[in-house]
Amino acid sequence: MIDHDFMESLKQARTYGLGEFLEIIGELSQESTKKGVLDRKHKELITLGMALAKGCHRCIDIHTDAALKLGASDTEMLQVRRVALYVQASPEHHHTELWKAWMDSWREFSLSKGCIDRRCRELVGLGIALVRQDARLIDMHVKAAREFGASPEEIFEVMPIALLMDGAPALSQIPQLVHALEKYEPAEAAA
Repeated sequence: MIDHDFMESLKQARTYGLGEFLEIIGELSQESTKKGVLDRKHKELITLGMALAKGCHRCIDIHTDAALKLGASDTEMLQVRRVALYVQASPEHHHTELWKAWMDSWREFSLSKGCIDRRCRELVGLGIALVRQDARLIDMHVKAAREFGASPEEIFEVMPIALLMDGAPALSQIPQLVHALEKYEPAEAAA
């Protein structure tokens, strides 16, 4: 069930102007490195996925080292790289045969066994979708993350990480993230 105050805060964020966001961006960035609903290791794996998507070699090195220090295995790091490759390979045009083929391939990969659970794979994909500013992928990864048991708070905790990695461009994705969270809220919670 989505906490009512949490959703109201997200809805209010839709109305913020640049001034309000600049005031809170520092706080959000600090939050991205703390243990929250997601543990620090998973936050680093999500951040690594975003760094790979952005192609920032310095960021990749920093977040690889941080994830390893937090106990991530080489196999987990490889799986994050695979998620990044899959999401980066998604077709730009979403109403094509290529998109449908990509979706089938992603679904098969996402459902396969691996050292990173399906929920975390979708959160890594969501982080990449946020820094790519791809509304369709944001929607897809929020839906799948919810299906694999991620709470709205876990999903929204990806946003401060995106802010850390992408700054102001990630801010523009808050309305899309809120919309997707509302769209995939379980029916009993919406009542």
